[in-house]
Amino acid sequence: MAMLPNASRLSRLGWQVLAVAILTGAAAAGLPARHASAHPHGNWGSVYRSVDGGRIWEDLNRYDPVGTVYDLSAVHPPRLWEATDRGLRISDDYGNHWRPAGPAALGDVITVVAESPDNGSVIAGGKLGVFRAPANLSTWQRVLPASAGRPVSLTRTGQRALLGTTKGWLHSDDDGRTFHPGRGGLEAVNGRLVPGAGSAKMAGHAILSRGAVNGYDVYGTTDGAYVVSKGGTRRLVAGTESLDVWTVLAGPRAAQDGLLLGTRRGLLRLDPRRPENMKPEQDIPPFLAVGKLEESAARPGELYIATSINPYPTDIVPSGHRPGPAQALRLVLATGAAVLLVAVALLAGFSGRRRRSARKPVQSEPAEMS
Repeated sequence: MAMLPNASRLSRLGWQVLAVAILTGAAAAGLPARHASAHPHGNWGSVYRSVDGGRIWEDLNRYDPVGTVYDLSAVHPPRLWEATDRGLRISDDYGNHWRPAGPAALGDVITVVAESPDNGSVIAGGKLGVFRAPANLSTWQRVLPASAGRPVSLTRTGQRALLGTTKGWLHSDDDGRTFHPGRGGLEAVNGRLVPGAGSAKMAGHAILSRGAVNGYDVYGTTDGAYVVSKGGTRRLVAGTESLDVWTVLAGPRAAQDGLLLGTRRGLLRLDPRRPENMKPEQDIPPFLAVGKLEESAARPGELYIATSINPYPTDIVPSGHRPGPAQALRLVLATGAAVLLVAVALLAGFSGRRRRSARKPVQSEPAEMS
């Protein structure tokens, strides 16, 4: 009977090790874990703000953490918007305090949000559809049903809007009141709608963003950043291989400090004249994926970025898509590590029991009385 407490402790140890290993594996595989508020500051997605052109960044979700900020809109500070895995949220004081926004019909996961710089109207959407509200937020109208697909990207310029969903592209010419199939001859470049054919490529990879400074063009793709010199010479920026470069922003200090690159592994600073000196921005954890990077139209030099612990999708993904090979491999390795850790813990406990049994003295049976 003396072995039962040890077995019980061993069982508890095994389950604890398994739980830790699974949570660690989930993070390694890019899967969402639970209880974000129980984790240290900086380990989860946030909106970050800089008032000096990107030299110093402030975490605006430090007191109100979320797992992923899918999108943000900061065209009319101090009013800010964030689309998160905890719903649509609004701040009226530069992100010092956040509160839920919109009716319950919007759903608990919002993936896109954009406020109009012209009239302040807001478009936001998630898995339950896309909604629009006037600047005073008095009413919310569903402009697209859930059957249109989960929204992935939203860009607005003037009265026009370009929306990408898991079922394709939709565009609006009336400030988001109605949407029609197709791109409408538009493409989104760094938060602005411009005429284009869409699906442009660089070195065979889809272009996600582009910017220019000091006579150089920099293209962000699904497989790194490329610098194109004045003479047309193209080269891949070392250190960005295999990175999704979501944003290339020429901020107010670009001529002196270089461009900002938003990637799936943090925020990078690149001077295209000396790409070998590229460095990460110290205030942004390097393991965070950087999605949208926006410069306030009302306050030049004020920058905002959306970040996530999970990689952002790099394309309009089909419904029911499965994890890519890299994510699947990480998941397999993490699961294998969990099994191995539990096996080691069980083996150690079993060996301990055998050693204790071997040391226990053998009591002889009493002699039979005749």
